[in-house]
Amino acid sequence: MAEEKRFDAEVYYTGDSVEWITFIHGFGGSARTWKKQIEFFSKHYNLLVLEMHKNKINEELNLDNVCIFINNTLDHYKIKTSHFVGFSFSSLICLRFAVLYPEKINSLIMGGGIIKFNIRTRFLLFLAIKFKKIINYMILYKFFAYIIMPKQNHKRSRAIFVNEAKKLGYDEFCKWVDLVPQTKKSLTWLDELNKDIQVLYVSGNEDHLFLKDTLRHSKKISNSQVEIIEHCGHVCSIEQYDKFNNIVFRYLNSVVL
Repeated sequence: MAEEKRFDAEVYYTGDSVEWITFIHGFGGSARTWKKQIEFFSKHYNLLVLEMHKNKINEELNLDNVCIFINNTLDHYKIKTSHFVGFSFSSLICLRFAVLYPEKINSLIMGGGIIKFNIRTRFLLFLAIKFKKIINYMILYKFFAYIIMPKQNHKRSRAIFVNEAKKLGYDEFCKWVDLVPQTKKSLTWLDELNKDIQVLYVSGNEDHLFLKDTLRHSKKISNSQVEIIEHCGHVCSIEQYDKFNNIVFRYLNSVVL
């Protein structure tokens, strides 16, 4: 029997009695974008850090297949339940995964969380899909990175994500950018989410594209809360990683399983 498809992952094991955290990187990212979280949380938890772009999947992707691959990865490492930490676009992947596999979820933590794409962000995505075959994908990626993270204090975060995206390649970029329109039912997923699942959104107050919708629509989740980091942009897990880590650590200690 052929092995079920799954993602590569880095594993940091602390002990049998310790809870798991699964980290899912954002679009074009890698395990490296969780460097500061790995250093901190590996002292307290078992960690599964996905590498969704490392080995390219030679087929068209859809969002539910991505969730199946994530579930297969958990099963491969015999992880029955886990806290899930997503970032940016992967917060929508986490949300969809929680709808499909609620039994695997201890809690959801969404860094730079996205609940839906508004008119401005949908227009940007339209441009990405329209011009992906015309313009070098790295030009598009750098443009969007600057639009999402425009300020001087966002510079380091921009640089890290642009450098990671260089490893992506054109074909992989196209596959993943084509996933984005499949999230248009994300508000419906909020209604389908198991009411017992606890959700934390952590955003920077300078997250000008996504914070407003996060504040508005997170109210639909009965078991949710939002933490805002001041003087911080979209990539709060890198830009102010100490504050991000402490917020998440306190939250995890408060989660009742």
